[in-house]
Amino acid sequence: MPLHKQQHGDISKPTLIFLHGFLGSSNDWHETIALLKDDFHCITIDLPGHGSSVTTANSRSNGFDHCHQLITNILDDLSIKQYTLIGYSLGGRIALDYARTQNDPRLTALLLESSHTGLLDEQAKERRFIHDHSWAKKFATQHIIDTLDEWYDQDVFSDLSQREKEIIINQRSDNYGVPVANTLLATSLGKQINALPYLQQTDLKIHYCFGEKDKKFKDVSAQLNNLAHVNCVQFDQAGHNIHQYYAPQFAQFILQNLTHS
Repeated sequence: MPLHKQQHGDISKPTLIFLHGFLGSSNDWHETIALLKDDFHCITIDLPGHGSSVTTANSRSNGFDHCHQLITNILDDLSIKQYTLIGYSLGGRIALDYARTQNDPRLTALLLESSHTGLLDEQAKERRFIHDHSWAKKFATQHIIDTLDEWYDQDVFSDLSQREKEIIINQRSDNYGVPVANTLLATSLGKQINALPYLQQTDLKIHYCFGEKDKKFKDVSAQLNNLAHVNCVQFDQAGHNIHQYYAPQFAQFILQNLTHS
């Protein structure tokens, strides 16, 4: 089945394609897009097993390739001539792998928000896949609220207040455990090809955005600082999720840097 998509703004303006993170949906981008739709043609996509794409299963054997094909189908169906791809967390990993593998001349820029570029060695990948398999089992077998309570207790979300965690858990509670578990395994960081060689040689303009309080992805950005075509940008006071908690700053960055993409 095709992925669910939504369009906002003026189709004559530069096109932005938005990919949400794990457990999210197109709705996560609404506040950002409200600030951008006068200047851009914005397209949000629900990834497999998420939002209104909940019945679109991801391929466990080649999850990244399957996502890429589903995204390409949307671009072709909408006759998109040029676009910038914007991805947060899992969506950023899919976007980066898409850029690395698809060699799409329509892609003019890439914006990665709090996204991993891939693990370096096979042992680390194996450990990560085992880790993700453990989470997938919880999502597939436990009540979704119980698993979300554990998920948002991870260090990467430590910048969130208790109230903010309660709000996001309530927002995410409409997810179905088995579909998100399948996507977690299909697009595990343990299955992602390390993209550093690609980032070192590509001519594509890439913006890498991370939060000041997000130590994990601040460390990832340190690997990219000296790459000619990668613009690393820290958002002060922000944590892992910039676009939802600092939407005006995130939208302003896009307006300043992507209007002519």
